[in-house]
Amino acid sequence: MKKLILLIVVCLAGFLFPGLTQEQKEKIREEVSVTNVEVPVRVFYKGKAVGDLTRKDFKLYENKRLQTINGFYLKKRKIKIDDIRLSTGEPEPEPEPEKKSPPPRFFVLVFRVTNYTEKMKKGVAYLIENVLRDNDQLLVFVNDKTIFLNKGHRKVKRKDILDQVIREESIKANQRLVSYFIKIQRALNMARTELKLQDDQGRRVAVIARPDILVNFLEDYLASWVEYKKKYLLPDIDKYYNFANFLEKIDKEKWVISFYQIEMFPKMKYSGELRQQIELIMSELLVGRSEDIVYSRQMLSLLTEIDRELNVADDFHSDEISKLFFKVDATCHSIFCGVQKDSMSQDLEFKRISTDIENSLREMTANTGGALIASNDLESALRTISEKEDIYYMLTYAPDDPRETGKIKVEVSDKKYDVVYDSNMRADYIKEYLEKKRALSPTILLDDISFKEKKLRMEISNFLMQKTEEGRKGKISVQVRIKDEADRLVFDKNRFLVTDKKVTTITIDFDWLKKGNYNIIVDVSDMLSGKTAMEFLQPTVE
Repeated sequence: MKKLILLIVVCLAGFLFPGLTQEQKEKIREEVSVTNVEVPVRVFYKGKAVGDLTRKDFKLYENKRLQTINGFYLKKRKIKIDDIRLSTGEPEPEPEPEKKSPPPRFFVLVFRVTNYTEKMKKGVAYLIENVLRDNDQLLVFVNDKTIFLNKGHRKVKRKDILDQVIREESIKANQRLVSYFIKIQRALNMARTELKLQDDQGRRVAVIARPDILVNFLEDYLASWVEYKKKYLLPDIDKYYNFANFLEKIDKEKWVISFYQIEMFPKMKYSGELRQQIELIMSELLVGRSEDIVYSRQMLSLLTEIDRELNVADDFHSDEISKLFFKVDATCHSIFCGVQKDSMSQDLEFKRISTDIENSLREMTANTGGALIASNDLESALRTISEKEDIYYMLTYAPDDPRETGKIKVEVSDKKYDVVYDSNMRADYIKEYLEKKRALSPTILLDDISFKEKKLRMEISNFLMQKTEEGRKGKISVQVRIKDEADRLVFDKNRFLVTDKKVTTITIDFDWLKKGNYNIIVDVSDMLSGKTAMEFLQPTVE
């Protein structure tokens, strides 16, 4: 509705005032762009969606001022059906004699895996063959790798590519985890050489000549966990904002499905010989010299922190990330998968780490109308997800002052209901965050990107430059992918640049492109810092 009103007003402006300058036209366009604001609202009772409310059940405020709800729609969508049902209270139209092909959807698959099991492989096959349609667009994140699988890939090809990528990335992730296990085991073995037990009138007494070595081991152990968590467990919040910025531009029905294998890390066994020896040594040191007491307290403090860290790994921006997916109108589903690992060690075992990522997925799933399932049977979980219906209300209103971005508040008449919406719906906080982050922590920038007269032009700046014998130089990777309106990949190439300019301008000529509508995805990477940037264009070639 917002787009329809905007189109009518702009057309009238052009008809009634043909002499307006471009600047004046832009001003009119800006002023009417927020004539009707759309606010998606989900209502829950004891975790279940409520879908029988009317316009009279809602009150909408902006900056504490009651607003008139101009439009009211009940929207329902689920993966398995071909159409999006929209209810306005009017009788439903008669079905069309010929069923049209359903519109393409945009799917984002997120895999966090360390062990690619046979059940997971069957689940991936079921996803490609039974959940996705041929014309669906597909963006896949597998641990640290990102790939696009579009309509140009047949189902069998999609399945083969996805199967190969998940297998390769899970092997890499498992190798990383095993390397940390070996590192900790070696440090443990070295510390053990300082530990000795002797009998004193029938009781075991711990004897240690260098308690500082044991303290160093515990400090190194904790440091290894913190390093692993920072590198491999905690996603970069900046990447989520960049990803949300990308998704916000996709004008399709959007679905996000996360396959999350529970994280594990080598942990000291409580009943293991080493842990028992450390506990015994701490007790012995407490009745020794003053410096021994200090060592005992250090060990206790480190063990307490290690236990806390390995039981709950926090530092994840749960609320913030949940809000982003709500903002871009994507329904998120999550599948938690268990994994078993044998350590073959008397002192260490692989233990499940409960992280804030799980909390974030739960919150994100609930707030966006999705389903969360804990199961290793991906095929069964995907069948359930496909049938889960996302039910929400779309409220529209005209703000008192279109130029003022106010806080939104939505209430329902029944106070026992939980109401979920974005109170900052009118604010462009994704863009604001990215601009603020760039100012505080400069990262590679992709600016002034345009596609005119079949030429793609972009400016790349803010990349790291390294001293060389020939002066300071930067290394950049640029990938350009172009899809036609049938979602076929017509161009996909990488270009690597070594440059001594702080701002690098690239122009690529696509004079061979035929008439039609295209999607252009540009990825740039700073090969020295690892920072990335992405832009998405939808030009029309005349």
